[in-house]
Amino acid sequence: MRNLMTAALVLITTAVLMGMGSLGGAPEGEVPKTDENIKVQLTDRSGMKIELTRFSVNGKVFLEGKRGAGEMSVFFHDLKEIGFGPVSGDMVPADLLLKSGHRLQLTIRTGAVFHGDTGDGAYQISAPDVSRIQIH
Repeated sequence: MRNLMTAALVLITTAVLMGMGSLGGAPEGEVPKTDENIKVQLTDRSGMKIELTRFSVNGKVFLEGKRGAGEMSVFFHDLKEIGFGPVSGDMVPADLLLKSGHRLQLTIRTGAVFHGDTGDGAYQISAPDVSRIQIH
């Protein structure tokens, strides 16, 4: 009887855990919906350049990261360009060039995921794999 109860518990637990795989986030193959249509040219670490529309990071139209001991958010529509440095632990340094001509340095979490539409399909890339983003 005990073996039967253990087997039933394992099956129920497995079914619940398998169902949790689809929780949260946009469905695969879909670009998150945003209030602004940000257009960019993204260059990955291999040098590949790709034009994207409906650009966002984790579904947001701003970049957030650490600046010193605090947190800072900068809207993409205020930026001209973002350059990414080498990955250090779970952070990626980002050099931001604002439309005003000022420069800011932020450190972005490696878990940040950029999304966009290529015109042929949905595109996503993790922050550590990005070299440069030019905002149009």
